[in-house]
Amino acid sequence: MGEAEINEVVNRSSAPAGLSLQASNGKSDSSPVIESEFTEASDATVTHVAASSCIRVGLIDSLRFSQDCLIRAFSASHPELLLIPFGTVADCIRSAPANFELILYYSHHGSSFENAALQHVKTLRQAFDNIPIIVLSDAQSALQARHIRNALNSGAQGFIPTLVTEVPAALAAIRFVKDGGTFAPLDLLLPSQAERTAAASQSEPDRLTPRQKTVLSRLRLGKANKIIAFELGMTESTVKVHIRNIMRKMGATNRTQAVYNSQRLDDDLDNCGLNE
Repeated sequence: MGEAEINEVVNRSSAPAGLSLQASNGKSDSSPVIESEFTEASDATVTHVAASSCIRVGLIDSLRFSQDCLIRAFSASHPELLLIPFGTVADCIRSAPANFELILYYSHHGSSFENAALQHVKTLRQAFDNIPIIVLSDAQSALQARHIRNALNSGAQGFIPTLVTEVPAALAAIRFVKDGGTFAPLDLLLPSQAERTAAASQSEPDRLTPRQKTVLSRLRLGKANKIIAFELGMTESTVKVHIRNIMRKMGATNRTQAVYNSQRLDDDLDNCGLNE
């Protein structure tokens, strides 16, 4: 072995692992084993980071088609949502502990929503004490405030009526509930203008006696107490008593406000067609 060959052997034995070595023929000799191990370690690190950022969501849906649709729709816009599907509530409970951060219960019950779905929500709440539950419902009755409140009272932190909710709004609701909020469509919980007016029409005027209504009609014409007493054949003190009762029933602090409230009520009734 010549001196040049001896130097090459020494250089190879003393070089750090993973570095390219220059052979006597000028070609580079790299270490593919070290590079492969480094690549695998990097992939493992990326996979671990991605898994740790996922939001594990238990999806209970008895229909395979809608299961697949939800998973595809949600993962397309928010890939960090990891939906784990189950066909029944019992299947989801048997998976415990599954480290869910949230549970979506999709009810396809129609008229039986009140009985079946609410019982399932109560069962889920008992099984998953500290995990937020969101109810999705196809039922027409899901648009009624009473059913929404019943679902929330049964242990759900969110209620999404799928008949009127788009996917982006549903995703926003999921994030809101996951962060500790309670979600329900506010426009469905609040009574409509027609409902408020109908309720007022059944309460305020009907609570006025015929005599009080007669006095109120004179007040709306701007007549003084003396004139009202003369026209109705009563004393002025009796007129004052009637006016106080009218103010109380109309939620007013003075006669002017009582007249205003009564006129506004009539306007609302006209707009809703209730005075026809």
